[in-house]
Amino acid sequence: MNPRPLEFLPSLARLATVAVFCALCAATNGAENLPREGMALRLSADQGVEIRDGRVVGRRDRSATHHIAEVPAGFAGPSVDATQSALHFTHKTLPSINLQVLPADAREITILGVGQVDEIETDVCVVGAGSAGIGAAVAAARRGARVVLIEREARLGGTGTNAYVANWEPGPGCSLAEEIYLRMKADGGAGVATGYPVQTKAPMGYILVTDGFPYEATLRRAGIPGSEYRRVPYKPEAFDRVVRDMLDETGKVTLLDRTTFFQAETNPEKTRVESVLAEASGGRLIRIRAKVFIDSTGCVWLCRALGCEVMLGVDPRSRFDEPSAPEQGSLQLNAISRCYLIRPNKTREHEPAPEADVRFPKCAFVTGWKDGLQAVNPMPMLPGRALIDHGYDECLRCSEQMARAHWHWLQQIPEFQGYELAEIAPMLGIRESYRVVTRYVLNENDLLAGLPGQKHDDIIAVADHPCDIHGAGGQLSEVKTAYGIPYRCLLPAGSWSNLLVACRGAGFSKIAASSCRLQRTMLQIGHAAGIAAAMASQRNVPVDRIEVRALVEDLDARSRYPY
Repeated sequence: MNPRPLEFLPSLARLATVAVFCALCAATNGAENLPREGMALRLSADQGVEIRDGRVVGRRDRSATHHIAEVPAGFAGPSVDATQSALHFTHKTLPSINLQVLPADAREITILGVGQVDEIETDVCVVGAGSAGIGAAVAAARRGARVVLIEREARLGGTGTNAYVANWEPGPGCSLAEEIYLRMKADGGAGVATGYPVQTKAPMGYILVTDGFPYEATLRRAGIPGSEYRRVPYKPEAFDRVVRDMLDETGKVTLLDRTTFFQAETNPEKTRVESVLAEASGGRLIRIRAKVFIDSTGCVWLCRALGCEVMLGVDPRSRFDEPSAPEQGSLQLNAISRCYLIRPNKTREHEPAPEADVRFPKCAFVTGWKDGLQAVNPMPMLPGRALIDHGYDECLRCSEQMARAHWHWLQQIPEFQGYELAEIAPMLGIRESYRVVTRYVLNENDLLAGLPGQKHDDIIAVADHPCDIHGAGGQLSEVKTAYGIPYRCLLPAGSWSNLLVACRGAGFSKIAASSCRLQRTMLQIGHAAGIAAAMASQRNVPVDRIEVRALVEDLDARSRYPY
């Protein structure tokens, strides 16, 4: 996952590459119009300033625009104001930008995004290390491609490990998913689980790891009774550790965690992504140049930065002719959860009742280990469009109050009285946001046709989860059998020659996305995107000109659902 959904951008992202702002500017007739006392060159980061013996000897923007702030010979250099990240000029100084003298009436200039930019060249750049990003990076590297993987969070795994949706629902998976499972299980970090009764009348799923069930029992949902559903709970730290090992073992992946993508750079024709800019946690700026880029950010930040056409909310029936779609579209989004972890505590301490009247859904989906770590998903906690109406930080604040109130309620149920709150997820559990318009958009008609009725010859992943919309307008509509996801759903519409999208924001209608957004499905499309990117980079061809038949045969996705 990279930049926070919908409204969050780091400070540098709001600045473009480099922006220059002149306050109170006026025309100038030349160098004789000296600026007055108080001129300041303000920097957005503590970089780009070279200091020797306490004196500023240079300051340079090293981004693509290469602005240079200089003091001409014979004038005094500026002093450093560390408290404001500024260089203060006196009346004896004359700063200039790219040899253009500033207007005489200018009082302040701000150079944004100043700093040394480190350059990395690679074959494939994957932005976002959620399930799809992990699948893409591992698959591309194992095919011999050099990979740079960018991830904003400290822990890899997206919503599974950071929003604590630490459970794989029943349904098909690829070989990478099985490998991750087996590695986690060997370390006690995952297992196959089944449902248990709970002493409450509230809607409740209680799914605990149980010996005796094989992994293969988790690979199907459609057409079997709920009592036979088998899921895979896992520990977030186990997933993070395993996938880091898998990435490291390739010897081909440069992992940039705690690093936030904020800008894309293209060729003049806007047909090719040339590079992306990212900011590390310490303020270090990095430009990654690659042959192929994969957007796995969940909220498709890379595609949106490039101006790709996107969809948001309910699709009108006229868009895809879906039988269940309404005549008119709307900005209705799948609901948001704030999950939390609980652990055994013999003291039986209880979460205090909330001081204020906090409303929350009195239902839960709990997965994990009996007498061990368990993840609690309160299900629909906030309406999906709360992100748009209130912003990410406010949603985070409100949902924490709701999570604590929810745990206070859950502790009254006998099965949870010996537990304590371990940690509230640091990330919101977001099910839906922007979706990219791609060469083909998977829709409800594909889900209804299923693999037997689909005519696509480029299927690279399969799924059989129901259409599952939480919150207002919610529904749970089972599919009769598995359906396929075409490779074209990973190709943004337009003329981009080296861009793929592999995440919940790929080419899916809202209805289709509510089914195929699950983690193992995302691993599948990431797996496919990674191999496709490696093929394109190694053969120097556009991503839509690879040998798609070879990709399909290599993945053999249809065989993942032999029922």
